[in-house]
This record gives sequence, C-alpha cells and structure tokens, in this order.
Amino acid sequence: MDTGPDSSTAKRLIIHCGVQKTGSTSLQHFLGRNRDKLAGRLAILTPVKGSATRDLGNAAMRFSLRPSDKRMMRLRECAMLLRDAILRQDAGTVLLSHENLLGAMPGNGGTVSLYPQLEPIVDALERAFAPLRPDYAIYTRGMDAWKRSVHSQAICSDGYTGTLAEFLSETEACRDWSDVQRRLELAVGPTRARFFRVEDEPTPERPGQQLLHHAGLSATEIAALSPARGRRKVRMNTGSVEFQRLVNQLKLDRAARRAIRELIAGNQGLFAS
Repeated sequence: MDTGPDSSTAKRLIIHCGVQKTGSTSLQHFLGRNRDKLAGRLAILTPVKGSATRDLGNAAMRFSLRPSDKRMMRLRECAMLLRDAILRQDAGTVLLSHENLLGAMPGNGGTVSLYPQLEPIVDALERAFAPLRPDYAIYTRGMDAWKRSVHSQAICSDGYTGTLAEFLSETEACRDWSDVQRRLELAVGPTRARFFRVEDEPTPERPGQQLLHHAGLSATEIAALSPARGRRKVRMNTGSVEFQRLVNQLKLDRAARRAIRELIAGNQGLFAS
C-alpha cells in the first residue's frame, strides 16, 4: 500500500467528523477567522469552496448514500490528496473538520439509522491517511433536540417529505450516541475516538473549546482568539419548514427546490402562523 511521502512521527492529525447539527459550521467559521492567530500552532482544514476538505466530505456523503467500488475509490483518492498536503504542513498538529465525514444524516436519501457506513468510511480514511494515525473527534447533542433539528434540515436541504411524527417513528431505534461511540472505538481504538457534548461547551462566542483543548491549546490561548460573529445561517421558522415539506412532495428537481427554498427563507413572515 502506498503511504505517500515520508513524514515525521511527531505530526498529529485530528479529524473532526461533525456530526451534523452540532455547530460544525459555527466552529469552522470561528477557526477560519482565527487561522492566522493559530498558524504555526494548529493548521486548519475546513470545507471552504474548492477545497480538498470539501471534496472529501462530499465523497464520504455520496458513498454512504449509495456504496460502490467507484465511490470508495473516490473517497480514498480525496483522502490521499489531503494526506499529502498535510505531510507538507509545517504545523505539528493539523485539524481537519467536515460534518459529513461519517456519511449522511437520518432523513437524507432514505437513511434512518446513525451512520450505517461508518466502518467502511473510517477504514478508508485509516488506510489513505497512513502513516498518520488520526484522532477522531465527534460532537453530540441531546438526541431529542438533535432529531428535531435534523428533521428540519432534512426537509430544507435533502428533499425529505415526512412529518416530524413520521421522522421520529422512522428513527425510533436511534436513542442515544452509545452505539456510534462503540463502533468508532472498535474501528480505531478507544484512545483515538473522542466524543464531546455540545451542551458542555463553555460559551457560544468561542465554539469547539473542548476540541481545541484536545488539540493542545490552553484556556489562555483559546481566550485570546477572536470571538465568533453572529449566526451565519437563517433558521427557518416552523411554518416555513412545513411549507417546504409540502413543496418537497411535488418531486421537483433540485434546482427548482433550491429556488423555492430561497424564496421561503427570504419571506418567512408569510409562514409565521
């Protein structure tokens, strides 16, 4: 197996795998805003447009929705491209963050369980990133609140058509995060699988503090980082989400759904009741 360029065994890679609806986007914007301050201490790889990190997350998502040898090959190629870039980094620690690295969330493409392709995806990452031995970091959120947020996201982004009651029934077997933790620890060992609760984050102004502590930053270093700005995403109100759900039932093409979604998001007052 090709392991790429020579690498110092001192280089450390942390793969933040999300998951979705646990503040990954806020964390990534926060890290991006402080990229220069972290330079030399921590190299940041986030899914900005045109980046290899974005390609890797998309490849993991596509494989999870419809596994095939071709999609697995694409996943490995994306990971090896990133590995080679990481091995050229000067920083001793590299943090790679993408919320889709474990695959599609429930509600997307018929997915109803928690990351059913976790094992083959992680195995592909392990092989492609060698000789690096990554740590895998995951943020979780209380399951009830997480499912409600995922349901709304699935409607707005993935064309899901079911009501909340239907979604909760479909995902009834997803009761907590213990199975995901067990499976990841079996895949890479308990010392390389780290789970953090969103509810344990100290402040929203500096998201991802537990992850940054794990990456080696002190409380003083984190406090010196520029705080995150206001929310970047407009949260759809309940009426808007329901209208989008009804639109999804029309089975329009993706471009049409996107255009309607943008109209709904820009005129949410029409659906407030």
